[in-house]
Amino acid sequence: MALRSEQARVLRRTLLGRLGRNLAAFTAAFALICLLLEGFVMGPLADFVADSTSTWRVLDSTDRFEAIMADYGLAGGTAYLDDLTDQMGKEGLPTDPGTAEDALTWADKVGMTGIFSDAAGGAGTNESAVDSSGSVSASVVSRDVVGTPSPHSLQEALDALVATGVVKRASDASAAQAAAMGALLAGVPEQLSLAVPQAIGGVNVNEILLNASVMGYSQEDLDRLVAEALKQSQTDVHDEWRQLPASDQAVQLGVASSNPVWQESLNPDGYWLIRDVSTYALIKSFKLPLAAAVLAAGWLVIVVMALNRSLRYFDDLSEAVARLLADRDAPIELPPGLSIAQNELAVIRSQSLADERAAQAAERRKNELVAYLAHDIRTPLTSVLGYLDLLRDAAVLPPDTQRKYAETAYAKAERLEGLIGEFFEITRYNLQAIPIERENVDVRLFCQQVAESFFPETSARGIGLRVAAPPDVRFFVDPDKLARALGNVMRNAVAYAEDGTSVDLAASCDGPWVSIAVRNRGREISEAHLEAIFEKFYREDGSRTSGSGGAGLGLAIAKEIVGAHGGDITAMSRDGVTVFTLRVPREVSFARSLASRAEEAGEGAAARPRRGPRGVSRGGDASGKAPLTVKPVGPPARRPSRKR
Repeated sequence: MALRSEQARVLRRTLLGRLGRNLAAFTAAFALICLLLEGFVMGPLADFVADSTSTWRVLDSTDRFEAIMADYGLAGGTAYLDDLTDQMGKEGLPTDPGTAEDALTWADKVGMTGIFSDAAGGAGTNESAVDSSGSVSASVVSRDVVGTPSPHSLQEALDALVATGVVKRASDASAAQAAAMGALLAGVPEQLSLAVPQAIGGVNVNEILLNASVMGYSQEDLDRLVAEALKQSQTDVHDEWRQLPASDQAVQLGVASSNPVWQESLNPDGYWLIRDVSTYALIKSFKLPLAAAVLAAGWLVIVVMALNRSLRYFDDLSEAVARLLADRDAPIELPPGLSIAQNELAVIRSQSLADERAAQAAERRKNELVAYLAHDIRTPLTSVLGYLDLLRDAAVLPPDTQRKYAETAYAKAERLEGLIGEFFEITRYNLQAIPIERENVDVRLFCQQVAESFFPETSARGIGLRVAAPPDVRFFVDPDKLARALGNVMRNAVAYAEDGTSVDLAASCDGPWVSIAVRNRGREISEAHLEAIFEKFYREDGSRTSGSGGAGLGLAIAKEIVGAHGGDITAMSRDGVTVFTLRVPREVSFARSLASRAEEAGEGAAARPRRGPRGVSRGGDASGKAPLTVKPVGPPARRPSRKR
């Protein structure tokens, strides 16, 4: 969009530049903050949200773990206990359920004193292997089956039977089972332990420990074997779980979700941790839209701030204009971005002050002129009435006296006519709206006819009047208006010319222009007066004496008329020679172009050709030659007033 003023273009560049820089800086800062949040905050925050909205779950691989442990002989039953129970039954210990309390008595009876620490005979020596009846002694069982004996109480043996699942209650165990478990416990060389993870929480730990003890596993071997079995069982169960539909996966993990989003993690111990993070995924899905919304909101704030700044410029400019209208002497202070507008307002203020001072000066001169005319009209009017009254009332007056009174009254009447004419000039012309009606006029004939009207005045003072103009040259002007303008200049030149000198009127062509120069020799015009001589109501002679000076409108009217034609008027005075030059367009097309531009600028009115001249003939000179000197015609006129 094109802008007409330089200030508007500067503001646009400033505002758009600042807006672009602010948007770029905000976007870069926003991107940096997002990177920092993503690198240092979003991870812990995401874990916190996920931990708050979901729970880790473990796949149960107990069955698969027991199957693997059974392959190693550590699960699936206590084979050593069954064999030893049968052997104890052969030794004569009761095998009926509920006879476990008799194990102590039977053990003492058959000499198995090393099985239980609470046997009746105390700890035995275990030296005999087979008694007279052929029974196997406890020492044989201990030595061949479990090695060096380490007796345990009967209660410990019963507790071990219940823990391994051989019996449900201690009261259900038989004496043979109790003796066999006691013998196994006595043969365990060291205490083993097994930490059971959640993934195999249902495994029979005592069974594994008992079998591992009987088989002579060390704690290190047992831990290694259990870890391998756990990893293998979890891998198998996880692979099977992955093949299930999402709904069955949720059921297996005990999750009530129709559309779960799984997060999986392999524990260092070898089992899988799985949780449903659908709530976290839903929250996470808002991250990018939220970031985009924050970015867009930031951009919007920056744009609104830029618009607000532009409105503040408007406020500052409005306040400056209001201050200027209220007080023209008030300083104009605007932001740096409005420096052009500040300079323009300063120029407008200076021009306004100058126009105001000029208007005040013109008004003052006009008021002085009106007062001058009102005063001076009364003086000649009183004289005229007085002399006429003498002529009317006197019965008989000498002829010389009558002639003297009549000439005096006539002179005063002429003076009164001149004053009234000046006042008419003031009220007749509105210098801002002079209508121009153009037509083609011969330049040489025009200058001659304007000069003819001044023959009486120049001849009365012995002033020569010379006209020089090129033949067969025409220009497109309003002859009446331009004749008035040239006549005002000529009247001014004749009035201020020294007696016995000459006034020269010379026309020349300069391309599309016609220049008419009026030259006289007389009192020089100072530079200060030359600058103001074309102003309304301006007079070089400020005394307003009755012997010189007029309304001060002649040259102002001439300037307005020439300006309405699209031309200009200038004055120069040096060494007693004063030259006024009127320059107007010559060609019709050029004049119309100037008039069109003047209309567009509001400086002139459209030309309207008309029929019939007033005061100047339209025809050309018959001879085609301009006389160098034009002789006076008619009676001599009265001596004119010397005025500018």
